[in-house]
Amino acid sequence: MKTVAIALSGGIDSALSAYLLKKEGFHVIGLHADFGYSSEPSLPWIKKITSFLKIPLEVLYLKEVFQQKVVNYFISEYKNGRTPNPCVVCNPLIKFDWLYQKGLDLGADYFATGHYARIVPAPWGKGQTIARGLDIIKDQSYFLHRVRPQNLNHILFPLGSWTKDKVRGLAREIGLPINPGGESQDICFLPKGGYREFLLRHNPPNLIRSGDIVDLQGKKLGTHQGLFAYTIGQRRGLGLPAKEPYYVVRMDPGLNRLVIGGKKDLESSGCYLSDVCFLSSPPEIDGLEIMVQVRYKHQAAKARLRLGEDQRLEIHFQNPQKAVTPGQAAVLYWEDRVLGGGWIEESWKK
Repeated sequence: MKTVAIALSGGIDSALSAYLLKKEGFHVIGLHADFGYSSEPSLPWIKKITSFLKIPLEVLYLKEVFQQKVVNYFISEYKNGRTPNPCVVCNPLIKFDWLYQKGLDLGADYFATGHYARIVPAPWGKGQTIARGLDIIKDQSYFLHRVRPQNLNHILFPLGSWTKDKVRGLAREIGLPINPGGESQDICFLPKGGYREFLLRHNPPNLIRSGDIVDLQGKKLGTHQGLFAYTIGQRRGLGLPAKEPYYVVRMDPGLNRLVIGGKKDLESSGCYLSDVCFLSSPPEIDGLEIMVQVRYKHQAAKARLRLGEDQRLEIHFQNPQKAVTPGQAAVLYWEDRVLGGGWIEESWKK
């Protein structure tokens, strides 16, 4: 009998994944990572789930490593005028590293999660890669592009071919004990007040610095109370009356300025990526036509890759894209399969 260790969050997706794996004939071990941030601990519900499924549970207390690798990154990015994506960082460094390795150390042959994604043959006949989940609304492949490709042979995504409605239906049918408030948050460590409250509570040096709000020509239109409180594409909360609404177009952390413009000014023809990694390397990168997703829930857009100076990867969109935001991940797709991705450093117009 093969053994699989599954990451359990207390939510319905990971719980039903554990049920499906056990039904398939696996010996299932539950793993839970306690990051020390949740105001409503999920461990009591996880114990109810593992008791219901009659599987063992191992709890890892990872507050220190989570703080170092995920929370500190999150704070630092906002401090530097960028918009972070902690889930993209957490998956390869915590879930598919610490939890993955713990599962193997316990003798598991596989490591599983409740992500809506699939493992499929990679393009061009080179091993495996991650593909979109069949439930396109719940698809989470965007968050998984930095997982180590050599680990894919030992990873399972039981919900890759499931819809959320089907998951809820089966969970009700079998009487799976689920915390009514246990659905995963976008960012698990944030309080209900959101990221601004979190940052203010931690108050890193130079976070709250007032500065100028300027238009694209550099004309001062107002004053902001800290770049951390704004995101690219934001319209509300600027406090600047005008005939046409203003939007945040970009941050200028060097001069501590918030640059605003019209809706059309949000469009970008392309962007530069840093720290690019590939789950599936194409035989030729320069000139490759692909689909690019510049944030979660963004409709992937047609684009062409180009190797720029210093081997920096350039994304050239077929049609301009809105709110291409420094700090966010741009994920590269070949049809529904993930090639890889990188961090957006800068966008441009033609």
